[in-house]
Amino acid sequence: MAELDDLGLFPLGLVLLPGERAPLHLFEPRYRQLMADCVLDDRPFVILQDHGGTASPIGCTARFVGLGRRFADGRMNVTVSGGRVVRVLEETSGRMYLSAWVEDVRDDAPDAPDAARAEVRELFERLVAEIAGSGTPPPIRDDVPMSYAIAGMIEMPAEPKQDLLECRDEEVRLGMVRDILSSALEGADRERIAAARARTNGKVALP
Repeated sequence: MAELDDLGLFPLGLVLLPGERAPLHLFEPRYRQLMADCVLDDRPFVILQDHGGTASPIGCTARFVGLGRRFADGRMNVTVSGGRVVRVLEETSGRMYLSAWVEDVRDDAPDAPDAARAEVRELFERLVAEIAGSGTPPPIRDDVPMSYAIAGMIEMPAEPKQDLLECRDEEVRLGMVRDILSSALEGADRERIAAARARTNGKVALP
């Protein structure tokens, strides 16, 4: 039987992926207490996507890795880092904040063909060069699946990130990331063409 952990829950309107770093603003006393308990006990907590009162049962563990600013009224800006994918099984009690027994969610197919990995890496490098104007992309973490490592460095809505989080096949996840990167590149191309047309009143500039 899989080992269970009793962890604090933090339902939010965002999705955290393994390996991803994200800023959080803590203002409710219960979540400030959650941070205090996690730091004191050196334990993670779980970020779940909140759907307006109900939360997804699949989430990602997180650890506090940095304190950005502490306000006079107790509010805090912090940075968290995503850990592992977990499933909420049963809520527990006795804390100021929500908590539950959770279990790790393993991949059914953790590997992907080299060709799929290379294609996604190339698209990511192209997008970085297109947006940042630099041919040197940020390093891709090798301690988490590539799909999560790359998706965690892209700004995207919560829903496709939740889809990635719930998918248990790395090749399928890489295909999802490939489609996201391709769509972003097409958008960048359209913006560049539109900007060029605006500069020339829609006429083609001859050399």
